[in-house]
Amino acid sequence: MTATTQTAKPLLVELGCEELPARQLGHQLELLGEGLHSRLKDAELLVDDEKPPTLLGTPRRLAVIIDGVLPGQADRELERKGPAERAAFDADGRPTRAAEGFARSVGVPVDQLERLENEQGRWLFARIRQPGQALSELLPDMLDATVKAMAGARSMRWSDRAERFLRPVRWLVVLHGEDVVPVSAFGLESGRETQGHRIHAAGTHSVPDVHAYAGTLKQAYVQVDPNKRRRAIRAGAETLARSAGLEAEIDEALLDEVAGLTEWPVPVIGSFDERFLEVPAEALISSMEQHQKCFPMRHADGRLAARFIAVANIESRNMAAMTAGFERVIRPRLADARFFFEQDRRETLEARLPRLDRIKFQEKLGSVGAKSRRLQALAADYAGLLGADFSVTARAALLSKCDLVTEMVGEFPELQGIMGRYYALADGEPEAVAAAIESHYLPRHAGDALPTDAAGRALALADRLDTLVGVFSAGQKPKGGKDPFALRRAALGVIRILEDAGARVSLSKLIELAADHLAADLADEVSVELALLNEVEEFLLERLRSHAAESGIEINTAAAVLAVQSRVVADFLDRARAVQDFADDPMADSLIAANKRIANLLKQADADVPGELNHAALVEAAERDLARAVEDAVSDLDAALEQSDYPQALARLAALREPVDRFFDEVMVMCDDEQLRRHRLSLLKTLRGQFLRVADVARLGR
Repeated sequence: MTATTQTAKPLLVELGCEELPARQLGHQLELLGEGLHSRLKDAELLVDDEKPPTLLGTPRRLAVIIDGVLPGQADRELERKGPAERAAFDADGRPTRAAEGFARSVGVPVDQLERLENEQGRWLFARIRQPGQALSELLPDMLDATVKAMAGARSMRWSDRAERFLRPVRWLVVLHGEDVVPVSAFGLESGRETQGHRIHAAGTHSVPDVHAYAGTLKQAYVQVDPNKRRRAIRAGAETLARSAGLEAEIDEALLDEVAGLTEWPVPVIGSFDERFLEVPAEALISSMEQHQKCFPMRHADGRLAARFIAVANIESRNMAAMTAGFERVIRPRLADARFFFEQDRRETLEARLPRLDRIKFQEKLGSVGAKSRRLQALAADYAGLLGADFSVTARAALLSKCDLVTEMVGEFPELQGIMGRYYALADGEPEAVAAAIESHYLPRHAGDALPTDAAGRALALADRLDTLVGVFSAGQKPKGGKDPFALRRAALGVIRILEDAGARVSLSKLIELAADHLAADLADEVSVELALLNEVEEFLLERLRSHAAESGIEINTAAAVLAVQSRVVADFLDRARAVQDFADDPMADSLIAANKRIANLLKQADADVPGELNHAALVEAAERDLARAVEDAVSDLDAALEQSDYPQALARLAALREPVDRFFDEVMVMCDDEQLRRHRLSLLKTLRGQFLRVADVARLGR
C-alpha cells in the first residue's frame, strides 16, 4: 500500500490521570504533543508535518489530537551496497563468504545480485522493497518513548507498575478517526471510554470518533480546552465585577493555574469583613492569590474592595451556600495576615538588625547582616554618583533587609521590600527612606518596573553589584543553566536601572567601589583581583549586548561602540541607537567601506603615521578638499559631542561622504613617494579619528 492510497485521519491520545499539579499541566501537554508529533513525523506518518498538534487537558487528563495521520507507512525501496566484486568471488568465480553474507542480509540469491559501478570499481548491489509498518505497530513504542521522556524528578510509580509518570494513569483513549488503536500502557488497554466530571457526569463516556471528543466531554461537564476554560474564567470574573460596580484584578499566572485546577469553571463573587482592609492591600492580595487562588477586586479609584472572586469546579444548585463556603475558608487566611501585620509592628525594623547576623548570605560572604552593613557604605558612595541624598540612601540601605525576619515576609516572601516600606513608615522613618526600601528590589523580573527614586536606584545598584562581585569572588559564577544567585537577572537589572537613570558613570567605577567595600569587609575570605573585576565587567557587558539586541541593535553595532571604550550604559545605548540608524541608511555604505579601507591601510603602513596633519604637504585637489572638509567638521562635532547628540554628530560625519568618495577615486594613497604617502595616511588617520569619537564604524557590516 502506498501513502497516496491511504486515508489520513486525526489521531487522539488521552491519558486519564489522578489530579495533576495545575502549574505543570501546560508543560506536560507540550511534552506529550511534541513527543508524539516528532515521532510520527520521523516515521513519515504525517500528511502535513508542519501543522502543530492540538493540546487539550484538564486536571484529570492530558490529551493530544494530531491531524492527518496515515494508518501506515508507505512501502520503501532501499538500496544496499555490498562488497567489491573482486572480493565477492574467488579466482574460479565462486562466491566468497563476503558475497554469501551480503546475499543473506538482503534476502537475494548471489546470482541475482546487481552490480554497481563507479570510479572506484564494481560492487555488489541490491534493491530491497521494505513494507511499511502500520500505525498500530508503531504507536505503542512511540507512546512508551514519549512517556519515558516526560518523566521528571517528581514522577511516581504506583501499584506494581514499572512505569513512572507525574500521577497515576487510570484510563487510556487512543483513536484514529473512529477506530481504536490497540495500545497497552500503564497496565491499561486503550479504548474509547473517557471519564466525565466527577460530580455532574461521573463514570465513563464513549467517544465515537476523534472529532466528537471535545463535544462528548462538554456534554459530560468537562471543558477540555485549557484556553476556553481560561477565557470563560476571565469573562465570568469580569461580568461579576461589573455587576458589583468593581474591577477584577486578574493575574495571568493565577488565571493559568485556576484553569489548570478546574474542568467546569464557575466563577462566584464573595465578600469579607471590611476591617481586614486595615492590613496592607498587598498582604491581603497575596493571601487571596497564593493560598485561596482567588482574584481580588478593586474600586474604580484603585482601592482594594472587601470582595473577591473564587472559581468553583461545579455548578451548584445552591450558589449562596457555595459562596458562603468560599467566604468561610478565606476568612482565617486574612485573619492570619492581620495577625502577622499586628505582631510585626510591635518591633521596629532597626531592632531586627541583630537577627540578620544569624542568616547566612553565602558561605564566604558572611551573613545578611554583614551584607546590610556593606550596602550602607556602598550605597552611600553610589548616592553621590546618582544624585541621591546621602543620609536617605545610607539609612535605607541599613534597614533594607530587616523585613526578611518579619512574620509577614516569612509567610509571603514575595512581599519583601513592600512590607519593609509599610513597617518603616509605621516606625516613623522618612517617606524617602521607606520608598527606597521597597524600590531597591525593582526590577524583580524581566519587564518589571524600575526604581524611580534616586536613593532606591543607588541602593538597588549597590545590592546587585555587591552580590555580583561577591559571588564571583567566591567562585560561584553562573555555569550553563545553573545560576543559584540569579546573577544574570541581577546584571540585567543593573543595566536597565543605569539606562533608565541616564547615569553617566562607568560600569568599571561601580564594580571597583563594590570590590573595595567587599575586600575591606572580607579580606580573609575572598580575593578581589583585577582579573576578577574584568570578568564581572564582561559579564555585565554581555547582558548589555543582549539588552541592546532586544532593542533592535545589531551585534556589529554594539561592537563598533564598545571599540571606543564606552562603558557608560546610558551613553553606550545612546551611541548604539544613533550608530544603528547610521548603519541602516544605504547612503552610509560608502563611508563604512571607506573606514574599513582606512583601517586596513593604517594597519599595513610600514612606518608610524604622523599624528598631526600637514595641509601644505598635500598636493592633489581631492586630498586638500577632504582635509578642509574634515577640519571644518571638527568644531561641529565638538558641539554635538559636548551635548552627547550622537545623531547630529553622525549626520555631520555623513556629510563627508562626497569628499571621501572623491579622495579614493582620485588619489593613490600608497604612492611611491614615501613622504607624500605618510602625509596622505596622516589625513586618513585624522578622518578616522573623528569617526572614532563616536564609534568604530569600520566594524559595521551587512
